[in-house]
Amino acid sequence: METRGLIAPETIAAARDHYEEAGPAAQVVVRETAKAMSFDAAEYDERVTGEVVETARDALFASLLEVHVADRDAFDEWLADTDRYASEDVELLGSEHVDRIVWHAAPFAESVVAATFHEEEAAATGTLRRNAFGRIYRDQLRRAAE
Repeated sequence: METRGLIAPETIAAARDHYEEAGPAAQVVVRETAKAMSFDAAEYDERVTGEVVETARDALFASLLEVHVADRDAFDEWLADTDRYASEDVELLGSEHVDRIVWHAAPFAESVVAATFHEEEAAATGTLRRNAFGRIYRDQLRRAAE
């Protein structure tokens, strides 16, 4: 089993802290991207909205989520060995008949999101992270920001 990523919050409070920390980085990324696209001040003000920066923050946070990559047997063994999750806690994207899997576990939500893949590990990891963000984090983090 391989582990990738930096963010593995045990609590929603820890997730909120990481999400807040991603805000300034997202602003810098958006500003530098707009500069590379030669936006003048007026175009920047018109096109770079709060929604654009929020989307960048969401994508940055999601892209840093910790994921585990393994074969299906290792995932099944991990699931059996954990006291936190049962098979009904797993939301599986893809086919049950594929031999490789990537997953993200969120203890505070008692949830695991997993995606199967045959060869395209990077694509499966990206899909998983976006789905984990949307299914586990988005609503809770947005409520905290209100």
